[in-house]
Amino acid sequence: MGGWDQTARLGRRDYLLLTVYCLVLFGLAMVSRRGLSIHESVLPQSAREMYADGDWVVPKRGGAPWMESPPLPQWATVAVASLFGRCDTVAIVRLGPTLVATAVVLMVAWMATLFFGRGLGLLSGFVMATTCQFLRYAWLAEDEIYLCGLVTAAVVLFVKLEFADANPADEVREPCGFFGGRRPAVLALFIALGMTNLAKGLIFGTAMAVIPMAAYLLWNADFGRIRRYLWFWGWLAFAVVMLAWPVAAYLRYPDVVDVWRFDLGGRLDGSYQASAEPWWYYPVNLLWILAPWTLVIPFGLWATRGAAVQTRYSAERFLWCWAIFVPAVFSLAQGKHHHYLLHAIAPWSILAAVGLFKVREAMLAWPKSMHNPFWSLGTTALPILVTIWLLRDRIPGGSNVYLPVMVACPFLIVLLSWAIMHLSATRAATALFMTMALAYSFGHVVAAKYVDTHRIDTQFLTDVRAQIPADEQILVDLNVEALRGFMLLFYLDENAVPLHNLSFALDDRIENPSVFVLTRANRRETLDEIGTTREVMQSPQTGRETSAADRLTLFRLTYHQESRGVSAEKVRISPMQAMYRDKGPVLR
Repeated sequence: MGGWDQTARLGRRDYLLLTVYCLVLFGLAMVSRRGLSIHESVLPQSAREMYADGDWVVPKRGGAPWMESPPLPQWATVAVASLFGRCDTVAIVRLGPTLVATAVVLMVAWMATLFFGRGLGLLSGFVMATTCQFLRYAWLAEDEIYLCGLVTAAVVLFVKLEFADANPADEVREPCGFFGGRRPAVLALFIALGMTNLAKGLIFGTAMAVIPMAAYLLWNADFGRIRRYLWFWGWLAFAVVMLAWPVAAYLRYPDVVDVWRFDLGGRLDGSYQASAEPWWYYPVNLLWILAPWTLVIPFGLWATRGAAVQTRYSAERFLWCWAIFVPAVFSLAQGKHHHYLLHAIAPWSILAAVGLFKVREAMLAWPKSMHNPFWSLGTTALPILVTIWLLRDRIPGGSNVYLPVMVACPFLIVLLSWAIMHLSATRAATALFMTMALAYSFGHVVAAKYVDTHRIDTQFLTDVRAQIPADEQILVDLNVEALRGFMLLFYLDENAVPLHNLSFALDDRIENPSVFVLTRANRRETLDEIGTTREVMQSPQTGRETSAADRLTLFRLTYHQESRGVSAEKVRISPMQAMYRDKGPVLR
């Protein structure tokens, strides 16, 4: 395609360039001082407990089993933390996602290079790195980015088998007996597919990887190629890797099946109302998930339509299968969430890169009079400036944010227009993605200071931690909210004593006659039944509060003499109870 050699491959300098770009952009979250959100704190705290107790099978929260997801992300987090000898800082727990996201970008660039050459390979890598939803999760210490890495790795192995090792249209010449042998890459693919079951949720990741492979093979209707994957030993390896953790978890907690039934079954049939969405949910949400490249993707789809529909074994056909069939199949389930599509952003990024290239080609074909970059002041900058001015009262940070943006916007747009119209493709891309990195970095810092709804909670917990003397403990009511408990424990460090609910404050292993208790303000009456309470401090605002009664509050509790005498040492908390999906247990 015009300005780039389609036969050239990425070299070491190309991979180094992408790596440095990603590490700087993704690593911003490690140093920006932006705290963990409620949802983000699940992985760091469960990994921290795994690091402390050495139990590699059962993730925990406050010592109770938290078995919603398999533990590969915890293993990775602990592995990184082991390099530093600790697992209690935001920077350390976000390092793993930074590295995994960088690896995903490199894999996407490799695939795009194989399909379309070095230029579009590099462009696809940068597009992937700057796609809204992907960058968002590259900045977060959550399970999703680990699963994205596993799914992408499995797809890369499939692409290697179908496109890299031979001409895709060639007949498969290797032995294809059901019990026969296969190349090591085929075995590696089955193992990688099994590993997709070790992050986020059972079956989910495997489906994400298998759907585009199956769609591509069935669309080509070549049984000779399909037979390569009808292999007993491969499927046996897949089953062993896939089932290893579920079996180990079941042997420890047989009732973990209830959690899996609730999560998987509830999302499929819609009984899990928290995730129930209409059939059109994914097509609509793709518009912002793929931002800012949504506008150029139609050009990429148009440019690849012929080969995708008409050319058997084409890379374009595979990209269409990956981009379209994954959201289409997942739309059949009642349970949906926008982050499920994180694992299918890669093909859209490659299509967006093709679209970018085609848009620039079209722009260069405009009459010379249209090449003046100052045209962009009226066509692009002015609408943006008018929109910002009209919405200025709604922009977080007020004039501290919108005035710098309004000043910088015209200059950057003119500069980009000039680069696109007058520089080489490489330099134009450099200007574009440097601008994208600056814009995202500015947005990240602004969000941390003005938008982040958890920053007040984080500061409150920091203040609480400073309030507690080193020789005293603080009882933490995890029942304030299932996921919020992870956040409380992470920020309160080792002084925190987790309580499944406030009845566990009666545990006779709590020896001090007076303790600190962190719970919601509206739980004071419960504490008054146990002892004499005094409010020490209260958060000025707690995320998701409906009134001041919901706010996190630190109390000083002095026990009534007759209050304790119940032991919680042998009380079993089931996996469903640990997630507050079943009631109990309650100490009496």
